[in-house]
Order: sequence, then structure tokens, then C-alpha cells
Amino acid sequence: MKSSPIVAVLSLGVVCAGFGFAQDNGKIYKATVKDGVTTANEVMLPVDPQIRITPAHANGPQFGLTVEGKRITCSQNGSIWQQTRVDGQENQVPFGMGNVPQALPDGPFHKKRHGFQTSWSANGVEFTMIVEVVPSRPYVKAQPGQKRRLDTCRISYIAENKDSRPHTVEFRTNIDILVVNNDGALYASPTTEPGKVLNGVVLKDDKLPEYVLVLERPDAQNPGFAPAITLKFGKSQNVDGPSRIVLTNLGVIGQGGWDAPAQPAGDSACALYWAPKELQPKQKRTMVWAYGGGIATSPESEGRVTLAFKGPFAPNKPFTITAYVDDPSPSQSLALQLPPGMESVDGRDIRPVPPPGATGTSVVEWRARLLRAGDFELKVRSSTGVTQSKILSIQAVN
Repeated sequence: MKSSPIVAVLSLGVVCAGFGFAQDNGKIYKATVKDGVTTANEVMLPVDPQIRITPAHANGPQFGLTVEGKRITCSQNGSIWQQTRVDGQENQVPFGMGNVPQALPDGPFHKKRHGFQTSWSANGVEFTMIVEVVPSRPYVKAQPGQKRRLDTCRISYIAENKDSRPHTVEFRTNIDILVVNNDGALYASPTTEPGKVLNGVVLKDDKLPEYVLVLERPDAQNPGFAPAITLKFGKSQNVDGPSRIVLTNLGVIGQGGWDAPAQPAGDSACALYWAPKELQPKQKRTMVWAYGGGIATSPESEGRVTLAFKGPFAPNKPFTITAYVDDPSPSQSLALQLPPGMESVDGRDIRPVPPPGATGTSVVEWRARLLRAGDFELKVRSSTGVTQSKILSIQAVN
């Protein structure tokens, strides 16, 4: 019988199993993998605890942002506002609409969250907006020992179809831009348009970057203060980033209508669009973007580890343990803990997490060997304070 490798990918918090068969010295072995227990110690993320961004609202879904006393929106509490389109019917969310914003509840492992949330309804769809302070990563090379700063807000819009029939949901966010004292601040996209200053353009499809910078001075080499608008959050998360961003001026943003044209800025503004998506009854859609002093990370998944195993699984056969790390933390490391009955093949049980690839995910691998059949609990401990375990069961079937 030909040996068949097993690949089982298991996400945090989901109990599932993978199985496969391998042959060794005439015996056939069955492998089963399932989730164990996830625990969290005090989370010691390399983040400066000082909050450097101030989100302020106008008792509704409109809000503004200030970073260490520097404005990045024209108004400190009302220069970001939303529009929805449900089944083609446009609804600009007016001032005063929706519930009074409330402070955010604690996150996983009782982690304190800073920001607020509010909700409103349109044509059978309920929208919830969450504005949350999150750590950012710098868009320039980090210095040794540098910590991430709490200088960015991640904005999430959760659309839930409360009706008994499907609805098609589109979303638009408008930003009246001002950086420090420049009400006509322009933009840059260092990863897709290096060295260029952007003015009056649409970025979409393969031209849509992970982030754009908003420049205090129209000089890509010497921009002064340059906050970042984050547009992409990786493929592993069940969220939608904007499908396009229009860099334009406030005049056309405020004229009404859904499709704002791209025009050179005077009083600069931009519009972020989420493409149409049909929601079945009770179905939800989560749309995200971020704005602040750096590129936003996700508070739900930063440093999260997903484990995969690749066989063959049989005594004295080496197999591979792979950890995929979403939005890795600076200086994050992973430690593999093998149970009795397994041994390391290549040593170095503690490994640094390398920089992420294009999708925002880093990969760490180990090689190990089974010494005998049985049930084994493997543990991977992250320097962020979270330990995950996976249970690997190897049994002879003949």
C-alpha cells in the first residue's frame, strides 16, 4: 500500500479533525488531529501602552481623529461620515441618527479596549460601527527595540440583514482630510507608486495598495507628519476591505450622489467604497479600514497562530509542524513543546517569527519524529502569552 501524507489545518477555537494513513514495516497507521486547549497568560505584546490617538464622536456615527494633538481630520469629532446603499437606495447617515455611542466591552482574555460603538438601521439592515484604538506597525523600517504605538483606529462596520428577504448592501465612508494645519493635504502610496504624490486619482483593483499616506507637505521624500489609511487586512480574516478609494476634494464629496469623481484637491477629501454584496436573512458582513499614525493591525488576530501538520505519521518517520502567524508582533517568537514519545529532528524548539509575506502571514516550521504510536499533545507557546495545543492520535489499524 502506498504511503499517503496527511495535511490537517486547524484554526484557533474550532474543534475539527484531520486524518490520513501511513504504512511502516507492513503496519498501517491512522492519524487524527484535533484542537486541544488554548490558554492565555498575561499578554506581553511589545506595545507602548500610552494611547496616542483620540477618537471623538458627535453623539452618532460621525467622528474625528487626533494623533498626539495633531488633527488628521478637519473636525476633531465629525469629519468622517457614512453612506449606505441597500438594494440601490442611498441613505446618507445624518448627524444625530443612530444610538448614542457606547464604550467598547472588554476583548478576549479580558483585554481592555479603547474606543466606542454605535448602530443604526436602513431598509431592513442593521449597521454597527466600531471605532477601536489598535497598535500600528510603522511603514518605515522599525528600529531595534522599537515598540508599536497605540496611535491608530480600526473602524469596523457590521451589516446584518434583519429582514426576511435578501438585501444587497453597499457602503461608503467619507473623510474631510486635514493634517496638522494643511486642509489640502495630498497622498502617497509608497508600495505601488514610490516617490509620487497622488492628487485626484482613483485607486482600485490591482492599484489598491495596503495603505496610503496622507501628507502634511506635498513631498514624498519629506512629507512631515504622514498618517496612514489602512485598506487591506490580509486574506485570512473574514472581513472586507474597501474595493476602491477616491482621492478628491470636499466639494464633490459633499454634493451628494454615490459615485464621487476624482478631482484635484483644494480642500482635500476622500471616499472609501465597499462593493455590493448580497446578504441573506440573518447574514452579516464586516467591512473594515483604519486611520492613524501607522499601518493598523487587527486586535482579534494580531500574532494569532494557526497550526498545520504534514505527515507521513508512523513511528520513526519525520513529519512537519507548520505555524502560520497572522499580523505577527515585532520580535514575536514561538516555542514548540513536544510530549514524551516524540523528538525534535532539527532542534531549535524556540524560533523567531519572520517578517510576513504579501498576505500579512508569517510561516514557522519544525520537524519532529514519532517514536511510537499513541495519543500526543503538542503545544506551541507564543511570546505574546498565548499557548495552543493540538492533539495528534496515531493508531495502528492492522
